[in-house]
Amino acid sequence: MEFVLPVYSLAMLLIYYRPQVLVPAMDDALTHGKLWWGLWIIIGALGGLLALSGLFLAFSLLYSPVYLIGNASRILDPGAWVDRHEMRFYVGCFAIFCGLAALGFLYPPAALPIFILLAGFAQTLWRLLT
Repeated sequence: MEFVLPVYSLAMLLIYYRPQVLVPAMDDALTHGKLWWGLWIIIGALGGLLALSGLFLAFSLLYSPVYLIGNASRILDPGAWVDRHEMRFYVGCFAIFCGLAALGFLYPPAALPIFILLAGFAQTLWRLLT
């Protein structure tokens, strides 16, 4: 899934913003019959996985400020034990959240495609943040 979902999200955005790319690739053999249904099943399954990944991403991004505010006293106390991986994850999520929010206010048409790409690359993103 770490390879398939990013490729699917890139392909989905490419087809959405440049639909003329899809038309020459399709022929009568692909648009009729069992191959067509199989293709729609794969597209639907990958779309569901991308939506689930987007939900996990949205939760992590929206929960990061709540987590950081809730644990601010523990984070700022030099004597308290803080898990470095957990802090790096939530600070990274908060930075991405702030970047997406700023992009949403400054240039809204770019915010959704970037969120879709982040949802597609979420597994790689989690590895980088932890």
